[in-house]
Amino acid sequence: MNRRSFLSNSALFSSLYLGGVSASYAKYDKLVNSNDNAVIFVFLGGGATHIETFNPIPNSPVERRSVTGATSTNVDGIQLGGLFKELSKRTDRVSVVRGFRHLDSSHATATHWVMGGERNQGGTMPNYPSYGSVVAGYYGPTSSPHGLPTYIKTSRIQGDGSAWMGQKFMGYEANGRGVADLTLKQPVEDFKSRTSLLQQIEDRSPMNGGEQWVELQKQASEVITGKASEAFMLEKDADYESFKGNKLGKDMLSAIRAIEYGAKFSTVTIGGWDMHTGIEAGLNRQQPVLDLYLSLAMDRVKEKGSGKNVMFVVTSEFGRTPKINGNAGRDHWSNSVPLLIACDGYEMGRIIGDTDKNAEVAEVGVCGPQDLRWTILSHMGLQRGNTWDSTEGRPMLITGTEEKNILTDI
Repeated sequence: MNRRSFLSNSALFSSLYLGGVSASYAKYDKLVNSNDNAVIFVFLGGGATHIETFNPIPNSPVERRSVTGATSTNVDGIQLGGLFKELSKRTDRVSVVRGFRHLDSSHATATHWVMGGERNQGGTMPNYPSYGSVVAGYYGPTSSPHGLPTYIKTSRIQGDGSAWMGQKFMGYEANGRGVADLTLKQPVEDFKSRTSLLQQIEDRSPMNGGEQWVELQKQASEVITGKASEAFMLEKDADYESFKGNKLGKDMLSAIRAIEYGAKFSTVTIGGWDMHTGIEAGLNRQQPVLDLYLSLAMDRVKEKGSGKNVMFVVTSEFGRTPKINGNAGRDHWSNSVPLLIACDGYEMGRIIGDTDKNAEVAEVGVCGPQDLRWTILSHMGLQRGNTWDSTEGRPMLITGTEEKNILTDI
């Protein structure tokens, strides 16, 4: 059996390769200080209101202030939207970023901008790699000792791919078929015997790009025979009963377990925030779910002793108009975008930046997607001035010199 036939007939190897768990064929000697840090990126798909979440402006006119009111928190002087009953008890462990903004109110291109830090004018196709893909590039596609991919997606988000970095850094979709593909369908000794036979055949045959094939085979074998699949056996988790009540809860638990098993970057998304009409009813459906499972996730990470290492980033493609429209909703607005960051390794329990009194425009401590990118990549150990050779051989800038770290520079 040649390599082409094996790949064509092996559901395991082809799914792993096409899913992004492919071999790292080169050692990228870039400016990165490897560490034990990780990121869980929570995306509020649709354009979440910045007012009812993190900036309720209770003293503004009634047609502008939060329709769900405001709730006091365990930090004096900080109020959150009225539906954050659990998060308000943990505000000493978060930073509310009110200076975050950009200049795009289109779902597709704004999402790409927030997911990768560079503005995308190309519509639905990403032209800049996502944060997760960059992390996978510098740490390797499968950096976990258990063979788990570095970059895990519990669900798809526009702009979450690898663009010019190449397919092997696009991340692994750990839902449905993706999780099933991590489970060995035969006794492990039978599998090892077959791969050993395959290796003997390859050793006796001419190989074009042989080192690449051997590396791919080795990594795929480690994934399938290691503990990678155990990360997604949620029902066996001691906290499963607390997280099982909603898809977001299960996705949060999957993301946490992926990090615990050695992944470095995991995305979670909860959609349904595009509330042009009936925003109060919509928020009453969505926000308590976010409130509960984000709080439980923060508690889990702290209890496991990783609170200083794991950074939670909660954001959306844009905010919503400061004034309620004629349909009791809010429309697209990018002059203030919701952003919350939680990580015990930094100073927390504070507001970073601010808007004007009606939450129309971020005007103090202003920061944008490029600053968010540097905040995340700095946490992951990257240094200034990194470039990456694209699939076309062009050096592309990964980290510049002007971006601000939102947590330390503002």
